[in-house]
Amino acid sequence: MQRLSPIISPRINIATLLFVVCCLLSAGRILTDAPIRLHEDDVAERSDQRFTSLKAALPPQGVVGYIGETGDPSDYYLAQYALAPLVVDHSPNHPLVVGNFPLSGRLGTPPNNLQLVSDFGRGVLLFANKDAK
Repeated sequence: MQRLSPIISPRINIATLLFVVCCLLSAGRILTDAPIRLHEDDVAERSDQRFTSLKAALPPQGVVGYIGETGDPSDYYLAQYALAPLVVDHSPNHPLVVGNFPLSGRLGTPPNNLQLVSDFGRGVLLFANKDAK
């Protein structure tokens, strides 16, 4: 009986090599196109840092009001995230009201019923609402 040696045709070798090269190119493209997230560019972490002093001055639970710049609604959501487990209501009708002004740093003229309690810097303010009970 004659023994057959396993001979792989050149076409199969070329097809396999081409397949492997395409897989590597695809993986390389995924790595180069993926967004690079640097630790210091984490928006939520920077927001946490901005609100650290304010959070220490607030009660550990309950509801606080919120006023802020109207340009970017994500500022409100970042404040909610940073102050959790407190509930942050987008309304000044609470005894304590958080002011969030990351762009301008300050509120021009606060509403008549709000009195500034503390300025924590970087656009983070705490107000007391004289009319809320």
